[in-house]
Amino acid sequence: MNTKPYARELLKTGGNLGIDTILLSELESERYIKRVLGFFRPYKTTGHLSIGTEESRVLPLEQNEFTFSSHLKSEPAYIFFDQEGFDKNSVVVVNDAKLIGQLMENSFGMEYFVSNQKADFLIAVNWYVINVAGTAIDSLKKLIVIDSNDKQV
Repeated sequence: MNTKPYARELLKTGGNLGIDTILLSELESERYIKRVLGFFRPYKTTGHLSIGTEESRVLPLEQNEFTFSSHLKSEPAYIFFDQEGFDKNSVVVVNDAKLIGQLMENSFGMEYFVSNQKADFLIAVNWYVINVAGTAIDSLKKLIVIDSNDKQV
C-alpha cells in the first residue's frame, strides 16, 4: 500500500538536497493540523486546497510556484496535505521556510498547505493559485496582484 507518498517524497527530496526535513508523529500532526485548520477555517481541505476567506490573498501560481517561499521568514515551515488522502494527518517540517520552493521544484507535483510553529499564517498551494492568510501576507505582499482600483485580481 502506498501510504504517505507526499510526505515520503519530501523527506527523500530533502535528503537528496541536504535540506533538513522531519515527519511529525501522526498524533503531533493531527493536533497541529486541527489547530491550524480550526483557526483559519479554509474553504477546501481536500481536492484543490483553498483558503477562500475575505482575509486571504491570492498569488498567481505560474510565476511564484517555486519562488514565493524565498520571501518568507527564515523559520521552520510545517507542510501538510489533502485531509482525505493518503497523507491525512501528516506534517513534514522543513528547517527553513525559504527552502520550500527548492524542495517542491525537485519533487513530484502536489497540492499542500504551509504554516509555521506559531500557526500565525496559512498558505495553500493548489494547481491554479497560491492562497495566503495571516502574517505571511506581509512577507508576500509584493507578489499579490492588485488592479488599479486597489482590488485584488
